[in-house]
Amino acid sequence: MPPACLRSPSAIQPIPLSTYLLLTFGSAWLIWLPLLVAEYTSFTLPVPSIVLITLGSFVPTITALFLTWRYAGMGELRRLLRRAFVWRVSSIWYGIAIFGPALVMLLAMGGHVLLGGTAPDYVPLGVRWLIVPVNFVLVLLIGGPLGEEFGWRGLALPALEARINPLWASFLLGIIWSVWHLPLFFISASAQHSLPFGLYVLLTLPLSILITWVFHGSGDSLLLVMLFHASVNTWSGPL
Repeated sequence: MPPACLRSPSAIQPIPLSTYLLLTFGSAWLIWLPLLVAEYTSFTLPVPSIVLITLGSFVPTITALFLTWRYAGMGELRRLLRRAFVWRVSSIWYGIAIFGPALVMLLAMGGHVLLGGTAPDYVPLGVRWLIVPVNFVLVLLIGGPLGEEFGWRGLALPALEARINPLWASFLLGIIWSVWHLPLFFISASAQHSLPFGLYVLLTLPLSILITWVFHGSGDSLLLVMLFHASVNTWSGPL
């Protein structure tokens, strides 16, 4: 069977998914390699760890934009970029994107308590709630969504859906997405360091399916996808 690729009406050549994944994994892991070396040796980094972590997190988007330009031309690149400005969608989708992850987390906590767990000790109107909007914007811009979603949902997902149905495409992309984060689990300065990788994969698979639902339900809006991604990362802090 031919390799999965994304072909658009204006594309001169298909965009090979294998090329995208090879460059995305290779470039990001190469950027994160000094962090791994510093973690387990006496090597001292010339820059703060967060700088390299953030640079690596932008590889999926940068690679997607470059390959779209390289294989499909400026017209297709502009079309991909415009997906981030698809904002005229039902307010319901904004509610789902911004508050849906918080609702899921609260329901999970409720189930935890019903099964005998301890309820979280929340502080009403505490400082952690006041910084949520600021943190949301920071996460949106440098915490993953902007740096990843042009690649994962803008390029990789349509390429997979050209071969298999959206559910299985989302499931497979969830595995790819999880494995791409793997080096971060061995870097103490990363948000993933304290998480069990197996549990992270189990959480990422349904999350990938939900993001696909938001993406297509909102008219293939990368803006709504990035808002949803930012919400997951943001609400997991105060909740």
